[in-house]
Amino acid sequence: MLNKGLQMFEFIKKIFKQKENNNNDYNLIDLLKKDHQKLISICNKIEIELNNNNFQIIKEELQKFITDYNKHIIVEDTQLYIKLKEKYKEQTQILNTIKNIENDMNTITKTILDFEKKFDTINSDNKEAFWSELKSIESILIQRIELEEERLYTLL
Repeated sequence: MLNKGLQMFEFIKKIFKQKENNNNDYNLIDLLKKDHQKLISICNKIEIELNNNNFQIIKEELQKFITDYNKHIIVEDTQLYIKLKEKYKEQTQILNTIKNIENDMNTITKTILDFEKKFDTINSDNKEAFWSELKSIESILIQRIELEEERLYTLL
């Protein structure tokens, strides 16, 4: 657990260094889109491993998903939303939309964290419940990704 905390701390330091060293948009949207692809890819791998009853691999992939998701949220919070709010600070309607989209992400994050806690152990007894909730989260993520990529990112 301590190692994960240190990795996250180093990641945050890196993000802020990049922000300090380059105030231009250094392909932020491309980075976020790659994150989206990676998250969906991990979900797909979990589904495959679930079909094969590889519960240890599922647990590892779920941890990778949570870590990558958290990194993605940090980038959004420390770069994307800050840039958007600054750009549209005088346009109340757009600014409120941006804030609403940002707030909706908190609900998604809570859902994902609850999922992680609920399925601390994955086995044949809870496989079906895990599958059902994973599909629900994947659906929410896909809708969110479409919203971000088709609407939110175009505002930057």
